[in-house]
Amino acid sequence: MWFAALLAGCSGSSGPTAADPVGPPAPIVAPAPPVVPEGVDVVFVVLDTLRADALTQYGAARPTSPNLSDFVRTATRFDAAYAPAPWTVPSTATILTGLHPLRHGMRHVGDVMPATIETLAERLAGAGWRTAAYSHNTNVSKKTGYDQGFQSFTSTDGDIFAYPNAGVLRKEVGAWFTQVGAARSFLYLQPMNCHGPYRVPKSRSATLLGRSPSRAFAYYQGPMRAILRKGDLSARAQVNARYTASLREQYDTAVRYATDEVGKLFADLEARGRYDNALIVLTADHGEELFDHGGFSHGYSLHDELLHVPLWVKLPGQRRASIVGDTVSLADLVPTVLDALAVPIVAPLGAPPPLDGRSLTPLLRGEPLPARPLLFDVDWKRRAVAQGVQDGAWKLIDIRQNYEGLSDVTRLYDHAADPDEQHDLSEAQPAKVAELQVLLTTLAKAATGEEKGALQNVLSEMDQAQLEALGYLE
Repeated sequence: MWFAALLAGCSGSSGPTAADPVGPPAPIVAPAPPVVPEGVDVVFVVLDTLRADALTQYGAARPTSPNLSDFVRTATRFDAAYAPAPWTVPSTATILTGLHPLRHGMRHVGDVMPATIETLAERLAGAGWRTAAYSHNTNVSKKTGYDQGFQSFTSTDGDIFAYPNAGVLRKEVGAWFTQVGAARSFLYLQPMNCHGPYRVPKSRSATLLGRSPSRAFAYYQGPMRAILRKGDLSARAQVNARYTASLREQYDTAVRYATDEVGKLFADLEARGRYDNALIVLTADHGEELFDHGGFSHGYSLHDELLHVPLWVKLPGQRRASIVGDTVSLADLVPTVLDALAVPIVAPLGAPPPLDGRSLTPLLRGEPLPARPLLFDVDWKRRAVAQGVQDGAWKLIDIRQNYEGLSDVTRLYDHAADPDEQHDLSEAQPAKVAELQVLLTTLAKAATGEEKGALQNVLSEMDQAQLEALGYLE
């Protein structure tokens, strides 16, 4: 079987043990799995607003993700996975299409997925999978066209601050499998608890810290509101250690709750006999700024805390862990899944490449892929209008305008020496800036392709008061 050959190529030495359930697993040699039956379930879990370094497996000091330990022992971890954009609408559209935001066009609140774009759900439904999605994010809804290809699509309505807890998904997934029986399924799940206001059930609020988080920080109130909505940068002086500690406690507590529920979800799949033969993707649509660069929330910059996301891929029959250090994009998920399932990607003769991402299956086999630069984009007036490119250790950000009042400003960072992007080298490295700006222009032009007409936008039909409550509207 293809999967056996795929996993047999993984390389390394040893994996995680029961004594070290949340530490980073070392690359290992994985034995060939048994032959995989035809009925392969595909499960995407996209933890909304989860930055990579908030997880213990990615270096977090707190035990934020111990309940993922069984899963990570059977999956491949990508240590350098990046979202193409720093917020939900463009990034989730990329996860579901394999296209860059400049190509699919979903870049603004209320944009509707063009019917001409073929989603992963449509491709898998056409190949015989039953498809269902459960989204707790108002921006990912039927109104905005994310239901394309899903035979069942459940999205959140009502008070946006009362988004369902992640545990709700377990019941919904259980009901789905009861309904479809043995049919192979594609499930897309996007819980919201890691998104502000970082809601956690009262019964679980003390799980991480042994107590509930302190409440010095209030989401979109106080200094956060003044800085982000009013552009009052002097309010940064009010952000003290107590404030940021409270912010981090609330965020990490939400991460712990969400990952606990994901671990239980995977245990439920195991109990149903559907885990081993499933292709599972666990990732996030984007990260979250926790005052790393003087701001909060997301959509306000193209810095690493908003773009670097966790990513695990578990292939059907996979039993052992491995690690991939190559830089990859969320745009790579669709081609990887289609490749793994032998579902063809068809493009009309003479048409441009049908997907912007590329299959990661060579990396999953332990084989090399050529290095490739990544293109980032945000087009959100009063937050940030900017583009960026990452090429090896170098990252360039061109800011057209942002909430800080900056306009036509370039930033350059050396990730190898400065992974937190704290030291701008643009003045010291003008030649590198010029080189990367040419690359950025080339990539953006290639991703944009032919000129598109204006996308349909349903912002007027959405609950704008609720979107404003979460900071999506100014």
